[in-house]
Amino acid sequence: MLFAFLIESIVKKTKRLKLVEVVFLLKEITNLEMDLRFEAAAANEYAENTKNDAGYRVPEIYWNFTSENVMTLDWVDGVSIRETEELKKRNIDTGKIAEDIIQNFLRHAVRDGFFHADMHQGNIFVDTNGQIVPIDFGIMGRLDKMSKRFLAEILFGFIQRDYKKVAEVHLIAGLVPKEVPIDDLAQALRSIGEPIFGQTVKDISGGKLLKQLFDVTEKFNMQTQPQLLMLQKTMVVVEGVARKLNPNTNIWTTSKPVLENWLRETKDPFNTISQTLQDTSEALKRLPEFPEIMDKANQALTYLASGQIPQNSNSYAALNDKKSEMITFRNQSIIGILVVVILGLLVF
Repeated sequence: MLFAFLIESIVKKTKRLKLVEVVFLLKEITNLEMDLRFEAAAANEYAENTKNDAGYRVPEIYWNFTSENVMTLDWVDGVSIRETEELKKRNIDTGKIAEDIIQNFLRHAVRDGFFHADMHQGNIFVDTNGQIVPIDFGIMGRLDKMSKRFLAEILFGFIQRDYKKVAEVHLIAGLVPKEVPIDDLAQALRSIGEPIFGQTVKDISGGKLLKQLFDVTEKFNMQTQPQLLMLQKTMVVVEGVARKLNPNTNIWTTSKPVLENWLRETKDPFNTISQTLQDTSEALKRLPEFPEIMDKANQALTYLASGQIPQNSNSYAALNDKKSEMITFRNQSIIGILVVVILGLLVF
């Protein structure tokens, strides 16, 4: 956090990235996730959301054997997806598994607004029935209804190569200032989308893409959206998993039916934006009745859904205290350095 603060103080352009707030947010979420009953609750909700998803199974939680320090769940009898040769020996179609992982991740993000945010190779198995089985639910991502709609519209706009529409969504969502010329933004987005459209995973340079996206967001003063950080990070990881399973996976083609179906089912998202603004807090409808963790769970999910520390919370006060502490530290450090320099000049 101190390092983030120093960067913000020295490099003024990084203020829009809200580095201190992002680090503080992740710290608060991590502290809450150390209670394994909360992780078990996340796994339980995830299982409920995905119980009808063909080929995808979340292990069952055994509440009688779960406590703050112990989580007990189903044994997974299967093969890690990192063992591609073993999967092929078992006649499992790794190409289909790669597509299913991408599609399920997107489906959970845009349909449920609740997704596994740590989908690296060590956390995904294929069981004896050929089903994808995720484990380790300590890091989960959550999107509010408005963010889900904007995300789907932006991704689908890229797939359709409708860059003006993508630019319009950015403006409506408040991702860029209202005074930004929409045609200029659309042209900048085209410069990102066209070079990668239709290419396979192996031909897409994630590093170059992120650098170009960063350059564009800086040009248009796009503010960091903390609630999307988990999603962006997980998208990169999921693409890496797909690359390992099948280098020829086409992300655009794979993603299109999921986004298309969801947008069709929700009809016209923009007609209901005003309604979703009033309902951005996700209901904890499937959390077990543990009074002692409900407050903590609600607090963590609020952080994840809104992407910010609520101003009326203790955490918000703690964040301001931490900022004041770092400002004091910086000022004292500057004074200390000046004193040392002056003494050095006098002595030598």
